[in-house]
Amino acid sequence: MSPGKLRQLGEVAFSSQRYEEALSYYGEAVKAEPENSTNYYKLFRVHQRMRRQNDALDDLTKAIQYTPDNVEYRKQRGKMYMSMGKCGEAAEDYNTVSGLTEEAMRAHSCKISIENAKMFHEREDWQNAFNAVNKALSFTDTSPELLMMRAKAALELDDYYSTVMDAGKVIKLDANNIDAYQLRGDAYFWLGEHEMSKNHYREALRSDPEHAGCKNGHKLIKKIDKKAKKADDAAAAGKHEEAIAMYEEAIGYVPNHLNFVRPTLQKKARLHSKIGQHDRAIEIAQNLLEVDDESADGYVLLGEVQLAAEKFEDAVRTYKQGYEETEDDVFKEKIQQAEAALKQSKTKNYYKILGVPRNADSKEIKKAYKKLAILYHPDKNMDNQEEAQKKFQEVAEANEVLSDDELRGKYDRGEDVFENQGGSEGIGSTTWVVITFFSTIRMVCSWTQEARVWVRMVSQLVAD
Repeated sequence: MSPGKLRQLGEVAFSSQRYEEALSYYGEAVKAEPENSTNYYKLFRVHQRMRRQNDALDDLTKAIQYTPDNVEYRKQRGKMYMSMGKCGEAAEDYNTVSGLTEEAMRAHSCKISIENAKMFHEREDWQNAFNAVNKALSFTDTSPELLMMRAKAALELDDYYSTVMDAGKVIKLDANNIDAYQLRGDAYFWLGEHEMSKNHYREALRSDPEHAGCKNGHKLIKKIDKKAKKADDAAAAGKHEEAIAMYEEAIGYVPNHLNFVRPTLQKKARLHSKIGQHDRAIEIAQNLLEVDDESADGYVLLGEVQLAAEKFEDAVRTYKQGYEETEDDVFKEKIQQAEAALKQSKTKNYYKILGVPRNADSKEIKKAYKKLAILYHPDKNMDNQEEAQKKFQEVAEANEVLSDDELRGKYDRGEDVFENQGGSEGIGSTTWVVITFFSTIRMVCSWTQEARVWVRMVSQLVAD
């Protein structure tokens, strides 16, 4: 079959979007006429339509090799070079065929920007490198090399979201670009999104199991997360001092990893508060706030540990400052709670009666109540029954409020806890005698079916 006929069949296939078939016909034409630039140009068109940029560029270069003065070929290659970020090569093609045209000037400006970007990269002048490559990308936004340069500069400037975005574009253009996976994994790591980071490292390691950057990054995350998980488990089990030590160790692995260090220090501050180390808790919270004084979480934490330390006026000031700085509505309720705590500190303080911090959980409240109910039970204080009865009643009242989520919420907001609450006694003392007696049965004695029946009966009588 003649080369002309092969090209004709190739055109028909190309028009019908049967690209592989078209490649086959044009390939046969190349074998028949290896020095005919038309054959290579037609291959270029098919490869370009199939988005095989490198193959298309090779075809076009061969076409120019055999017809170096063809203006269309040169312009097409200049356009391809620009899209690929090869602005210097584009400028040469444009200058060869058309002189100082607008296309040639754009290519020259792009070339200068790339040269500057590379120079600043070598000097590790990351801000100027970012600016220069940003300018180059205004001429071409599909160059993997330029996108990688900008992603690297952004990472060094702590602009992690830009790194994620640019490295993601590179991966779409070249799914085998392992360095792009590492850059994206590094950015997710510094953002504190460790699982996403590990996913990118793993993807790269599938292609290159010995890739040093991804291998080391994956190993570090596993080490940090493992220690943090152990600390979380220890905290949940009430092993607060052990958890504090492990959080410190985890922070020591990457002390400059702020998106990991900040939340970890917040956990640590709350644990110091729980075990009564209030000065240390407040110190940590204040240091965090100095680093980021626009963080609502920072003001919430500081106010919380100040409340636990019974520094009520400080807590009120902290929450008010937090609202002024952030305008976050969360502080409206926080201010109300702190002012309620300040008011309660001057009268009856249920938390103080049970000897628990304001952030105590239900287990801590139950444990404290059980201990004090036994300690102040009148039967165990025969020599001082009147005082014991008073203490016992206070403890029971405090437990009744703090062990009920709805009543505790009212109390924390400074609202009346009981209907017709008048004096410091809360509800009627006779009612309290009955309730506290059966509360003691419930908390101290074995909870038998008979005891349940009695409590229900008496509770109904009280309600009536």
